[in-house]
Amino acid sequence: MKPSEHVRANVTDDGLVILDIDKGEIYSANVVAARIWSLLMDGKSEQEAIDAVAAEFDAPRDTVARDAHSFIESLVQKSLIDGPPPS
Repeated sequence: MKPSEHVRANVTDDGLVILDIDKGEIYSANVVAARIWSLLMDGKSEQEAIDAVAAEFDAPRDTVARDAHSFIESLVQKSLIDGPPPS
């Protein structure tokens, strides 16, 4: 996956900020979502990102999976990312 051409994103210590240039909309997300974003942008699959986040944040995998899928689905619906649909 990669950001859509009309998207600019910045990961900080506080989380993630996404700018949709075409729509003039700004989105923000917490540090966990920022980590998911970073992993996906590094070429990891949704499942690999879920496993990494569950381990890094010592969180239940099923909770991370549900939240990650919801986050990724929202990125797809808003056309903020390009690539294969979430797995």
